[in-house]
Amino acid sequence: MDSESLVLDDQDIKIIRAPRAIQRALASLFESRAHAWLIPDDDPDFQGQVQVVGNDVDTGRLVFDCPDPVVLRHVRAAGEVRVQAVIDGLLSWFYTSDVKADRDGDDCYLGIGYPEKMKRLQRRSAFRIDLPPDVPGTLAFCLPERREVASGEVVNISATGCAVSFTQKNDPRFALGDEVNAARLKVGEQIDARLEFVVRNRRPGVGSSVVYGLEFNALPPLESQAIDRAVMRLQRLRLTRG
Repeated sequence: MDSESLVLDDQDIKIIRAPRAIQRALASLFESRAHAWLIPDDDPDFQGQVQVVGNDVDTGRLVFDCPDPVVLRHVRAAGEVRVQAVIDGLLSWFYTSDVKADRDGDDCYLGIGYPEKMKRLQRRSAFRIDLPPDVPGTLAFCLPERREVASGEVVNISATGCAVSFTQKNDPRFALGDEVNAARLKVGEQIDARLEFVVRNRRPGVGSSVVYGLEFNALPPLESQAIDRAVMRLQRLRLTRG
């Protein structure tokens, strides 16, 4: 992406204003057949998931499949909608009131016009989000080759892994590359997933604690989707709180 296409908003957010840069980003979203989240401005706690099924460059419109009537009702009632998605690994979003619903038999589609500007988080922020103090997170697992269960506190999380802090007493003393095949991740009321992970790094934590960087391994599709949605929600919460 050309440097002149981006204007630095703050440490974490970039604003894309160049039409060609926006067009390329939205084309990438369509080519990956990705999902997006529609968030009404008058009801930010509601997130309707839709899939990109079309991209009309000539008219400057994206087309989303909208099979859920609840999503359609919220979008129609909103004065403005936030369209949010992960594009090329980066959380991206824009606001629009240019939303048109069309029906083809029992199928419903939403046509959304290209925006004049789009915001994106920088790579590090998009991949790793610190958990707010009021969102507890724990990871419990069976220690490799040991018949005992250990648990630690989730410090941050991304769509592909998390960092977990352990007290000195509860340090599982992982080696880099260790694999754990039975773990349960819980983050607030948003994530309750059973998964596997690989230990990627180890670093000192606060005081005498230690923090391990873990990469999710062989994550089932439903669990992956739940974690991805939770990360996006935490990213939005962070932006809202500043």
